[in-house]
Amino acid sequence: MAQASLGGDLHPRDCEHDRFHLCLRVLMISRSKQWRVREPAAEAVTAFPELSPVLGQLLWHRGVRSMSEAEAFRSPTFDAVHDPFLFRHMKGAVDRLLTALSSNEVVMIHGDYDADGICGTAMIWSALKEVCMAAEWNAFEEQRVRWYLPDREGDGYGMSHGAVENFHGQGVNMIVTVDCGIANVDEITRAYELGMEVIVVDHHQLPPKCSPLPYTIHPLAPGETYPFQTLAAVGVAFKVACALFTVARERGMDIPVGREKWLLDLVSIATVTDMVPLVGENRVLETYGLQVLNKTRRVGLKALIEAAGLSLGALTEVDVGFRIGPRINAAGRIAKADAALELLLEDDPHRARDRAEALNGLNAERQRLTEASTRRALEAVNDDTPFVAVVDETIRIGIAGLVAGKLAQETSKPSVVMTRVGEHFVGSGRAPSGFQFVQAMETCRTLMVRGGGHPEACGFTLTEECVVPWIAAMTTFAAATSIETEAIREADAELNLNEVTWDLVRGIDAMAPFGMGNGRPTFMARRVQVITAEPVGKTGSHLRLTVASGDKTIRQCIGFGWGSHATRLHLGDTIHLVYAIGVNAWNGRREIQLEVIDLLSCV
Repeated sequence: MAQASLGGDLHPRDCEHDRFHLCLRVLMISRSKQWRVREPAAEAVTAFPELSPVLGQLLWHRGVRSMSEAEAFRSPTFDAVHDPFLFRHMKGAVDRLLTALSSNEVVMIHGDYDADGICGTAMIWSALKEVCMAAEWNAFEEQRVRWYLPDREGDGYGMSHGAVENFHGQGVNMIVTVDCGIANVDEITRAYELGMEVIVVDHHQLPPKCSPLPYTIHPLAPGETYPFQTLAAVGVAFKVACALFTVARERGMDIPVGREKWLLDLVSIATVTDMVPLVGENRVLETYGLQVLNKTRRVGLKALIEAAGLSLGALTEVDVGFRIGPRINAAGRIAKADAALELLLEDDPHRARDRAEALNGLNAERQRLTEASTRRALEAVNDDTPFVAVVDETIRIGIAGLVAGKLAQETSKPSVVMTRVGEHFVGSGRAPSGFQFVQAMETCRTLMVRGGGHPEACGFTLTEECVVPWIAAMTTFAAATSIETEAIREADAELNLNEVTWDLVRGIDAMAPFGMGNGRPTFMARRVQVITAEPVGKTGSHLRLTVASGDKTIRQCIGFGWGSHATRLHLGDTIHLVYAIGVNAWNGRREIQLEVIDLLSCV
């Protein structure tokens, strides 16, 4: 069949790597990218007189312009979180939910099959349960509050007509969508025709026309007044929970002030895995969310953390992105997302351990399938086309998006992957900056069963006869679009080895959590000398490197996935080192350690 690239869910970048996958990404960069150092900003010295020039530069390049802004960035306070009632329809949505809970109405929470949708569903479920317990309503005892996660292969992304009809058959009165719904105009219309009402809790890119029927809680909705536009869906769901608790207290229900903060463990997970920018309100929510995650009360989440080989108390955004999030996502990719949600809601420690181990197994299978499918997909890529498309019926739809992301990364081109699901071909896409998938799909919407997503990521469904013309239309759009394909990366600053101090380490730590919009700082040290280079790890896949600068400052480095370079580096070799700054803690000792990002020849 025609070539097409792999795709599955609706996320602009994939965070589903264990340490091996992170290394694979870095090795790709070292083969295909060039580096330059960001230009110093003279204004930073004046703006941040109390900070070192290096920290000042880092903050300036992240949009911070004064000491007061720097303090807010380095020590975010919960006061910076916006009032949930700034959402135009929040009060109406919450009032309607409370009416449903206090009566005999049936509420269905319709989530999504990824970590954002799963955590958002757990968020709404937990908040509704808290209110019902405080008010002594029996909605949960009578199972009038239910949840539903679509099957990736059977239902596809978002609401489906089949699900809407099924809800009607169950006597559902109110549907609350989480991480989906904004693009489901026809399905929402059908729900209202059947006598159901809908609350949309979403954050995805808007369709050309939104439904006027539901209560819409979406930061990008037409006419919306909420001041922060890039919340993850779980962040929007958290806002609903906060508003729900506020109104419940106003009505005399005994919900302790601040109880909503215990929901932030879920926010910390999905904000990282959904790759929304860690700036503004997201930065505040993630900072406090990590604090809550490290003392979570959720039995199921504790079991998952233990199964991932982690411990409460020192969890970071890196642990979330590479260990916790992928296990939650694996359920929806390889089996059914229900398994992950059931774990998050589990109260029994024994069942929780069993469920967590099951997710471990699914995650291992996800890794194996992704690696094998990526190898096949790369072999099918046509280097001459501006739009990479791989159609492979052997690929599981659950890992199509992961493979599409790797193709886009390797080729610097918009990439989609399709596979057969029943009578249709379903796919996902990923793209470099400058390509708008949703805009591109609008040029060939008549060829699609459905589709949607983010600017640089998409999910879609096609009939078999439309696959070839759809690829042709998307290729035409790509050919006329300016895309950032130049393979150049920027280091934040040039920094000699003797300038790496514990004060700098502490200053960089204060800039965490790192992620989109606030990347981990990278530095370049020019003309450093190699002292030793040896492979480490069970299979020798990593590199332990000792380097020295001209004044004989010696630093220990670790290069994850760089083990093969151990035989290529020799005592006295001179290289340019691109690195990040970290700390190696071992047997009660802490020492500064540099992490190799890239090794560049001085020639």
